[in-house]
Amino acid sequence: MTAITRRRTAVGRAIQTGRRQWRKWRADAHLISYPKCGRTWLVLLLGKALEGHYGHRLRNPMKLRRFARPWRSVPYILQHHDGGPEFCCPEEIDPDKSSYTGRKVLFMVRDPRDVLVSSYFQNTRRNANFSGSLEEFVHQRRGGIETIVAFYNLWAANRGTPADFHLVTYEDLQQDTAGELRRALAFLGIPGISDEAIQSAVAFCDFSNMRRLEARNAFGTSRLAARDASDPETFKTRKGEVGGYREYLQGEDLAYVERVINEQLDPFYQRYLGYSQ
Repeated sequence: MTAITRRRTAVGRAIQTGRRQWRKWRADAHLISYPKCGRTWLVLLLGKALEGHYGHRLRNPMKLRRFARPWRSVPYILQHHDGGPEFCCPEEIDPDKSSYTGRKVLFMVRDPRDVLVSSYFQNTRRNANFSGSLEEFVHQRRGGIETIVAFYNLWAANRGTPADFHLVTYEDLQQDTAGELRRALAFLGIPGISDEAIQSAVAFCDFSNMRRLEARNAFGTSRLAARDASDPETFKTRKGEVGGYREYLQGEDLAYVERVINEQLDPFYQRYLGYSQ
């Protein structure tokens, strides 16, 4: 399969930047994560729960902002990665979160070791952003483990900046999908979703079904479309495991990653600390 690359003109890029800035200003709530933390799964869960609750089907239920209408009590929800931290060295990430003052921030994280491995496949199989080995990716500063940790730390330090802040972890979402989904909806200001709508969303967003949806690009979006349906490593929904990094990280590489986590990660993320070095 040959990837099709769209090249925007300077005017097109300016228009796109303007739209992004307007949406960020317009949003009542922001769903933020570092890439490869499982946010696509959470977004689709939210979208399907809202569809079930309001009886309104969208062509792409992952565009959560489309649910915000005057006749629905749904906030304008914008999901994004807060400025593309995956392309930064740790010191290059923008530390200023003042633009989120007065908004809600739903912040999603995942074990940094799983994020690192998944980021490697994202950058080598889905995108052409890196051509080296996993060992080389582990030690690079731009988009590597130090960048992931720095991004987490900035949000831990700034969690008091938004009007309200809610942390959801990939691991908790795996363990209690329905419960975490309901808590996320309540945080966003959308209570009263029926158990039926919640359970239907959870069933629809089962990993195997998401793989089928991605394989046929069911929503017509690159956000959930395999680069090569014959290569499972090119899928957005690549494995969906907790602790899947163990298959890829061993020895000195794993020791280095865990040393960075233990020495640098904010204690706010206590669950990811304490690994042997």
